[in-house]
Amino acid sequence: MDKDTLERIADIAHVHLETQEINQISKELGFLLEQFDKLSQVDTEGVSPTVHPITDKNVLREDVVWESLPIDDVLRNAPDKDDRFFRVPRIIEE
Repeated sequence: MDKDTLERIADIAHVHLETQEINQISKELGFLLEQFDKLSQVDTEGVSPTVHPITDKNVLREDVVWESLPIDDVLRNAPDKDDRFFRVPRIIEE
C-alpha cells in the first residue's frame, strides 16, 4: 500500500499519523495485501464453499418455570431497601 493512499484513509478516518507511523503501517498493510494475493492464487477447484466452518451447536435446555422466593425472604438481609426494591448507592452522577 502506498503512503498517499494510507494518508487519504487516515484523513477520512480523522486519524493523525506521524511519518514514522505511516511508514510502518504502509509496510505492514503491504505485507497483508501480498498475503491475500497469495491466498487468491490457491487452486480451490472442487472445494465446496464453507459458510460455517464450525459445526458445533449450542446445547440448550428447556425452560422450566418454578416459583421464585417471596419478596420478604429475598429482601430479608438487604442492608437498605425501599418497599419491594434493593436500595443501592448512586454511582452515576447527573
